[in-house]
Formats: sequence, C-alpha cells, structure tokens
Amino acid sequence: MKNSRNLDFWLTLILLLATAISSIVAYIFWYSLLFFVGSYLFIHWLGLIATIFVVVSTPIHYILKRKRPQNSKRILKFHVFGNLLAFLVISLHFAQNIGRLSGAFERLGEGFALYLLLTLIVASGVVERFQTSGKLRRYIKAIHKYAVIALIVVMIIHVLDGFNFL
Repeated sequence: MKNSRNLDFWLTLILLLATAISSIVAYIFWYSLLFFVGSYLFIHWLGLIATIFVVVSTPIHYILKRKRPQNSKRILKFHVFGNLLAFLVISLHFAQNIGRLSGAFERLGEGFALYLLLTLIVASGVVERFQTSGKLRRYIKAIHKYAVIALIVVMIIHVLDGFNFL
C-alpha cells in the first residue's frame, strides 16, 4: 500500500511537471497544434475530447466508488491519472490559445476562468489524495467538490459560446 501510494505520488508529480513544460513550450510556439481538422483547429478538438473525458469520467467515478467499494483503489487511480492526462491536454489547449490570442485577452473570458477552476481542482485533488491526515483535508474536500460543480457550469457556457450558441 505504502509503495503504491509513493509511486502514485511520483507519477503525479511527473505528470504535473510534463504538463507545465509542455504548456510553456506550446505557449512560446516551439511546436504548433494550430491546424484545421474539419472546421475546427486540432487543438480545439483535443480540448473538446479532454473536456468530454472529464465531464463523463467524474460522475462515473462518483457513482462507481459507491456502487463498487471493493474496486475503489482502481477506480481512484483511473480518476486521478485519467484526469491528470486530461489536464495536460487542456493545458496544451489553453497555452496555444493564450499564445495565439496574446493581444486579445478579453476573448479569453470564460476559458481563463475554466483553466483557473481546473487548476484549483487538480491542486485540491492532489492534496486530498496524498495528504494522510489533518484538518486541511476536510476543507480541501469541500473545495474540490464544489469547484467541480462550478467547472461544469462554466464549461457548458464556454462550449456553447465556442460553438456560437450564445
């Protein structure tokens, strides 16, 4: 148990470091994912796919951990690492758009709010997952839970705005 938790902690840190590095590299355009696939940019498709993963997998995690408590460790690992990978892809999406819209910050609007919420969710999730005890855990759990609700509301607005429905 202890070794598995330790390995999970280091894998989480490696994924977060990879997210930071790849986002910086995307922001300064050392590579570009700004080409069209159909009528939308590839980076938008990646962001959409990662968003769909988060929106679908989070309620599944919530339901399965209650319906199948004997599999809770596997369910938690899937939740943590799946959402960290989605965070990496969404970070790429955000970094490419920040770089592309560097002169038009007012266009970032709800996308910026989304990214701040998502970063808060990831940070609170990491603390909740790896802090073993203490009063902080109780507060972090509430922050994590309610930030997810706010994320989903802002995400719906962002997607509707992105597809010109608003």
